[in-house]
Amino acid sequence: MKKKVLLICPHEAIEVFAASKIRVAIPLVPYISLGSLAGSLLRDGVDAHILDLSVYDNPDAVLERALRDFSPDFVGITFTTALASAADEVARKVRAMHPSAVLIAGGVHATTLPEDVLKNTVFDIVCIGEGEETIREIAAGKSPRDILGIGYKEDGEIKINPRRPLIEDLDDLPLPAWHLYDLKKYSTPRINARKNPVGAMETSRGCVFGCIFCNKTVFQRRFRAKSPERVVDEMEYMLKCGFREIHLWDDGFSTDLNRAKEICRLILRRGLEFPWNIYNGLRVDRLDEELLRLLKSAGCYRISIGVESGNQEVLNDVDKNITPEQIRRAAKMIKTAGIESLGFFLVGFPKDTESSMRETIDFAKELNLDLPKVGIIMPLPGTPLFDRWQSEGRILSYEWSKYIFHADKSSVYRHPSLPYETIRNYYDKFYRELYFSPKFIWKRFIRGLK
Repeated sequence: MKKKVLLICPHEAIEVFAASKIRVAIPLVPYISLGSLAGSLLRDGVDAHILDLSVYDNPDAVLERALRDFSPDFVGITFTTALASAADEVARKVRAMHPSAVLIAGGVHATTLPEDVLKNTVFDIVCIGEGEETIREIAAGKSPRDILGIGYKEDGEIKINPRRPLIEDLDDLPLPAWHLYDLKKYSTPRINARKNPVGAMETSRGCVFGCIFCNKTVFQRRFRAKSPERVVDEMEYMLKCGFREIHLWDDGFSTDLNRAKEICRLILRRGLEFPWNIYNGLRVDRLDEELLRLLKSAGCYRISIGVESGNQEVLNDVDKNITPEQIRRAAKMIKTAGIESLGFFLVGFPKDTESSMRETIDFAKELNLDLPKVGIIMPLPGTPLFDRWQSEGRILSYEWSKYIFHADKSSVYRHPSLPYETIRNYYDKFYRELYFSPKFIWKRFIRGLK
């Protein structure tokens, strides 16, 4: 009899942004992580289902019905740090409703803190790192002792196995199982999309750069990429599945500039016409005029860039390894190419002062990006920043549900020199001064007319 695996995303995956200034722009898209895991299981003949509870108003009833009708042997739940408590709550409901299922935790938080997850939740197994090969071995019934890249409980003890090597050739991955999602339930706000439904896509994994506020525990500090042919094949497949727009969620789409350019050329050669968006951001030192011309010609209408701060000392301290001048140059090139620009900024860095945060706001105004977006720094577990502040006694809470980027962080950490209220004040100033300026309002009005 076929083994059955139910893959779940918690209901709170979208709710964590409910009180934030960016709630009107949050995309609701099917999770590529669950789609990729399901694709690997289906290739082995395993019966896999996906349950994205974030798209339902009655998640408990939907979960109960899925468990009753599908009766899975394994239930996998993916989650970030902020969703750790929510994931455990879902796991406890599964345990109560369907006690025979093996509960598997996955995602960045489970990878970063496997012992903590096993100790403080009801999960039986933690998947550490990439999960496509690991979930196949779990579903095949292999002994936990012999599966690389997992943690598990045995006779009341927590066991952590050696990590599984990274997948060398990403072209070997099966196509994500997008057909397991009901695409009619997904819609991204107009500010972040031109057509719905939007599909998320990865063309590469990993980032070779070392910003201290980024978690590299899953894909590590190494760049691996799908070939241009595989990338464009996957784009065609997504369009056939019913997606009308594609957003790239890579950590570094243009790390290999030649590969990025060839992807654009292939889109053009195949005559594909669809809107797409480099959603997760490009480094400003990894783009040039040729790439931007090709992106524009191939249908890419928006590029996100990681700006972070307008102060060089702040950028140096977080190992960003870019300069304000490089940022200016990139913003100008993007505008010249006729592509929309979104800039990611942060306030509250270790070296930030009131003066440097003021500098960041003024820098954002100078850049004249189409969509500037700011957050308050969060020392997430698994990042060098978390380790630094933990060693200095600045981490105040290990209640993971508080680790939300656009929420109050006053009870999470103590900044080296600034009261949290001051940081929050500059966060508010950023949005107030940029989004309520006559220039920005007029620009959005014109874009709306177009």
